[in-house]
Amino acid sequence: MKAQEKGKARAAPPRPAVRDLLLEAASAVMSERQSIDVPLTDIAARAEVNVALVSYYFGGKDGLLLALAKRDATMALGELDRLLSLNISPAEKLRRHISGVIRTFFLRPYLYRLLAALMRDSSEENAREIATFFAEPLARTAKELMEAGIADGTIRPIDPELFYIAALGACEQIFANRSILKFVHGVEELDEALQKRYADVVLEVLMHGYLAPRET
Repeated sequence: MKAQEKGKARAAPPRPAVRDLLLEAASAVMSERQSIDVPLTDIAARAEVNVALVSYYFGGKDGLLLALAKRDATMALGELDRLLSLNISPAEKLRRHISGVIRTFFLRPYLYRLLAALMRDSSEENAREIATFFAEPLARTAKELMEAGIADGTIRPIDPELFYIAALGACEQIFANRSILKFVHGVEELDEALQKRYADVVLEVLMHGYLAPRET
């Protein structure tokens, strides 16, 4: 009886579902190669499954990429919901949100380019779906936080929509230019410490742009 229980305790954990394996493999390969243009054969090899299963589970590469974008975007929106529930000022929520966006792009450096490519190159239906479930809620939330901060005097009047477009570009910039980091600045790896330093710089620049001057 004890031998049986011991054997059960040593049993290997259940293998994740093939669909999840493919999503994780796509995420890993695109992150490593710093590109969203990766062959399905390489994704399937990383997941250790037959490449034909991509069509079975996702209907093809476009379906796989859309599912990956939706998975990652859903995680990001969940973090945003938790942030909005905090009892802090609109300006602080906006600061933490921008920091969180940089963190998301650090963990998933392909995400911004993947969303942009899907909205540009995939079907109109897919583009509308991405805009509806991800881009629009982010833009609306940022606008509401900006307007609330303007109303309470912590954020100076500035176009909230254009500000957020500029902020997103800054959040993604360092992750889209790894070659510049390597060949110009001598940075071989964008690690946790550099990500935090970059977030500090971006926030310092943006906050001096959107925070109202404090009275002395």
